[in-house]
Order: sequence, then structure tokens, then C-alpha cells
Amino acid sequence: MSEHAVLAPSDAARWARCVGALHMSKGVQEIDKEDSASGTCSHWILETCLKQNTAPEIFLGKKLHFSGFDFEIDQDRCDRVSAVMRAIYREPGQMWVEQRLNTTPVFDVPGQYGHADIVKLDQFGSVMIKDEHYTGVLSVHDFKDGYIRVDAKDNLQGLCYGAAAYLTFDIVSQINAVRFCIHQPKIGHYDEWSYTRAEIEQFIVAIRPVAKLAYGIWEGSIPFDAAKHLLAGDEQCYWCPVRSSCPARAKQMVDLFAAVITDHAIDDSTLSKLYARLDEVEQACKDYRGEALKRAMSGRKIEGYKLVKGKRGPRAWADKAKAEDVLTELLPGDLAYEPQEIISPTEAEKRIGKDGFKKAFYAEGTERLIKQSEGSYTLTDENDPREEVIPETFKPVVEHNLL
Repeated sequence: MSEHAVLAPSDAARWARCVGALHMSKGVQEIDKEDSASGTCSHWILETCLKQNTAPEIFLGKKLHFSGFDFEIDQDRCDRVSAVMRAIYREPGQMWVEQRLNTTPVFDVPGQYGHADIVKLDQFGSVMIKDEHYTGVLSVHDFKDGYIRVDAKDNLQGLCYGAAAYLTFDIVSQINAVRFCIHQPKIGHYDEWSYTRAEIEQFIVAIRPVAKLAYGIWEGSIPFDAAKHLLAGDEQCYWCPVRSSCPARAKQMVDLFAAVITDHAIDDSTLSKLYARLDEVEQACKDYRGEALKRAMSGRKIEGYKLVKGKRGPRAWADKAKAEDVLTELLPGDLAYEPQEIISPTEAEKRIGKDGFKKAFYAEGTERLIKQSEGSYTLTDENDPREEVIPETFKPVVEHNLL
């Protein structure tokens, strides 16, 4: 697995929407580093298995090290990689794995490249776009091993990879359509979107000035202006490592409620607008608390606040064996021990295996030994795939004329 260049396609949602983001985050560590390392681990297994035509289970139980973190490969991770492999193998065409793509001709910026997970070329395959068939299909597949749902339509990462792959492989065989396919087996999500040759070429024309501006600010050939070059938003701020110190995001938070509150009572429409931004506000509060603590820990004074130690953690035995010897002398019988507990259903399924667990506890005729509470009610986006609950509302009693 290789590092990407400055204008990384995987980071395009950030630098293309906020051209000053690369300049602001120079030398700053990425956020959620362990999650990123776990994703790299899964991608490496996929790459290795596709190149060697082997099953992911060859790594089952082994420990792999990525970016400072150790990951013991379990069956769940193997199953996720297998699901992507099956989808890839089902699709016809020539395949390239972990394909290095030259993005310099896309961005018109020197030294740019990226690595697509899988590229497939099917010169006789066809897709339907806006009620019209296009033959000569190039597909770019992206494996995302996280919980955050990502869609393919208008996906800047997919467009950047698709444009670079189009310019590369159109020399080999005429490409009339480019597909971007996202595989997220962890959340059971697959999505794809197809673009015509003309749409990809239009995207290249549109992204070039943006890419050149972001790169120029980053390298210093264009003077950075926070007011002009920083733009806060859901897409670009989500993975930005400097979101807790960015003036544009801070201003967005300050202006947020003023933008939706009017002088009348908060009606349903206004509440809907507020509710839609609560996750963003809560994340911002978490980020600012973390940033303030980080600065205080480095010796900086946060006016009006002081750094103190919180409540100490729970006590634990430094040497369990020696503590056991002392306790068994002081406490008769089994008083030195807690009662033994059986493992949870979730842990049992991991140890037994999904098939064995299902036969033992869910097969017809077996006693129901597992209980599970109903999920609590919550408001979510109307595009959420879960079934909508229609609550029973108050119904007034109809008064009948008894005379």
C-alpha cells in the first residue's frame, strides 16, 4: 500500500471544497488514526488475496501491524474481504489491483498520483445512462471498511480516480462510460454510479482550476487568505485534522443558530433545520474541548480555565497472584472470588462460529434462550433504510348526542 501525493483523490472532498485545507493542515497528524490503520489492514489483505488468488482465511488468527497498530485478523474481517472479492470476480473484464493512476493530466499539476483499489476494463460490456446504452466500460472499485456510509454519485474521490483511469486506459481501448463502485460490507452497503465519456471530460475541465489553486496555496506560490480560501462544510470538515482550530468552522458554528432562528416560536420547520445540524454542533463541541485540553497540556493558558487532574481510575491488583494469596488467608471459602459468569451471546457466536451458533440457538424446535431488548426510538435522516415507525397519536373522544 503506497502513500498518495499532495492532491490525493481520497482527500478530494476536503481540498476541492476548501482550497486552503491542505495549507492549514501541513504537518498535522490525521484524525482517527487507528480506524485509518484498520482500513489499511483490510485493504492490504484484499490486495494480497486478489493478486495471489487466495482466500482471506490464510491470515485468520494472525497479527498484522499497520501504522503503529496491531490487528488480530478475525473471521468478520475475512468475511468482509471475501464479500468484496466475490463481487469483483463476478464482474467480467481485465483487472488491475492497487493500480497506480497518474492524476497529473487530470489536475494539470506536476507529480500527482493515487492508487485505486481495483480497476476493471470490459470493452464489450455496457451500462445504461439516462436511458441510453454505452459500450466500453471502465470500472473503478473502492473498498471502504468503515461504518460511515459513502455513496457513489458525485463522489469526488471516484471522479478523480475515474478521470485518471479514463485518460490512462482510453489509449488501450475506447472508454465510453466510467463506473465508480463502493463496497462497504461492514454496513451491508454497495453503491455505484456511471458517467459518460463526455461527463468525465467535463469534470476534468472543472476540477483543474480548483486543484491548481489548492496546490498553489499549499506550496506557497499563491498567498493564503483565510477569508477567501477556507470554506466550512459537512464533507470537507468531517475528516479535516485542523477542524478544531479552523476560523471558518468556528464562524460557521457561531452563525449556525442565527441562520435558522426567527423572531417567532420554533415551529416544526425551524426545529427540523436545527435538528439537522445537531451532530455537527456536538462534534464541534468535542473538537474544541479536545483542542483546549491539548493546548493546556502543552503549557498554554486558556483564559478563565485551569488544568486539573480528574477523578482517579478504579483500583486494580498490581500482582493478582500475590493478592490472591493474601485474600484467601483473610477470607474463608470462596469469599475471595466473584461468581463465574457465562459468556455473552455475542462472544459465544464468535467462539462457536455463526453457523454452529445459529443451529444451537435459533434452529426450529430449539428453546429460545436468547433475549434482546427492542431498539429505542430515534429520529434519523429520511433516506435511512430502516422502516419508518408511525406512532399512535392521541385521538379525541367523539361526543355523541344521546338525546
